Amino acid sequence: MKYLNTENNHFKTDMKKFFKFFFIILINLLILFIVLEYLCFLSLAQGVAQYQNKEYKNLNIIQKFKILKNYKYSRYALKNFDEVYKIIKENNLRKPVGLEYTKKPILIMGCSYAYGWGLDEKDTLGYKLSQIMKRPVYNRAYGWYWGLQTMLYQARRKDFYEEVPEPEYIIYVFIDDHINRICRSDAHNLFPYPHLRYIKRNGQIVREKFPQRYNLYIFRKYTLKRHYGLLKTQGCNLAVDIFKETKKEFDKHWSNYKFIILVYQDHMMNKDLEENIKFNELEKDGFIVIKSSELTGRIMNKPEDIHDDKIHPSKNAWSIIAPKLAEKLI
Repeated sequence: MKYLNTENNHFKTDMKKFFKFFFIILINLLILFIVLEYLCFLSLAQGVAQYQNKEYKNLNIIQKFKILKNYKYSRYALKNFDEVYKIIKENNLRKPVGLEYTKKPILIMGCSYAYGWGLDEKDTLGYKLSQIMKRPVYNRAYGWYWGLQTMLYQARRKDFYEEVPEPEYIIYVFIDDHINRICRSDAHNLFPYPHLRYIKRNGQIVREKFPQRYNLYIFRKYTLKRHYGLLKTQGCNLAVDIFKETKKEFDKHWSNYKFIILVYQDHMMNKDLEENIKFNELEKDGFIVIKSSELTGRIMNKPEDIHDDKIHPSKNAWSIIAPKLAEKLI
């Protein structure tokens, strides 16, 4: 009996040592996690500060936190994009041009490239095409970050077809960065968070109305490592699916139009991503794919092709492309 009690005491002592050791390890892991979380927070806050053109080195920790916290508003926008859309329609859409012409119109879709960011109306692709082809042009590209998402979003709205008559041509201005903007890698979506997201679920393209799956900064930082792989697979495939889904929506309302994808190739082009998009599959479905280099004989990467913001096409770029594109369409 005494022997059993001794063994039992040894067992209790060993268990106490084990739990003490386990508790110390757990505390150390927790401290390590907090440190990593803090470092990742600083890294992400720096990225947002740079995006907002703020001097990160001159900001204190409270200011850095506020910068990152300000982006939380986008969670509301993700869930309530219908409200955001009303504001965008009033402030971030071009007015139709060339309404004096009687031919069927041209519809332009895309992001800030197609919108003509930083350009006067007369210097945009839409205005130039209207003047050359003598057609009305409805430019429904948002003067902001989105491209494929807002094209599909509008195509699914009833009021869109009340505002835009059946076009002869639909021209979507595609840049490879549109792949970045639809991929589900949550880390990228912070710079900035795109507010409108579609995913493929059970074979259907549906809106994702929930905020980021990972609220911890450490997980957002981790996803950056696998982001590029997702772009080449999931992102490229989703882009093709969204194009097809948009065409299905247009076909419900319009029957005789040509859907052109104008691939704008410039100094920011990621050739590897572009080559992974199955344009040939889209062409089989009736899309017409035209690369800007096929029109101009070169990549649009000369200084005179680039706007002063170092990102968007300049008026010179559209002056070169518009007449060449018009020749291709007529």
